[in-house]
Amino acid sequence: MSDIREGKKQYTFDELSKLIKDNTEFDVTMDISSRTKREDVLAFILQCDAEALKKDLEEEELELDIDEDEEAFISELMNKADEYAVEIEEVLPEDLLAYYYAFEYDEDEGVIKTILVISFESLGELKLRDVGNRLITVVGD
Repeated sequence: MSDIREGKKQYTFDELSKLIKDNTEFDVTMDISSRTKREDVLAFILQCDAEALKKDLEEEELELDIDEDEEAFISELMNKADEYAVEIEEVLPEDLLAYYYAFEYDEDEGVIKTILVISFESLGELKLRDVGNRLITVVGD
């Protein structure tokens, strides 16, 4: 089981997965913490229902059609998923940082897949973003 520790504080992958699942629009699909090759970061693959995102876009009266401009449509879905991911930061313990990035629209499954990396604040936002960006390049492997 993956976990991160700092002093006497410890958070496990399962503990944070439950927080995310119970309090956000995301489902946790995979623990990819080992791919970071770091002991101070937890990494997740999440997915979010694309239909819910489409409804939000329609409510904002954003007129995009996947048949007319597939690239723009998918880009808007991914941006909306990143907006949803802000909810994650709100439910995490205050001593943790999160970096997330929507990286794939799976039309067959009807979901947007997002990468999420979490660490203690002491790692810093720049380093966490660097870890997340490097992880994005290996997610498909």
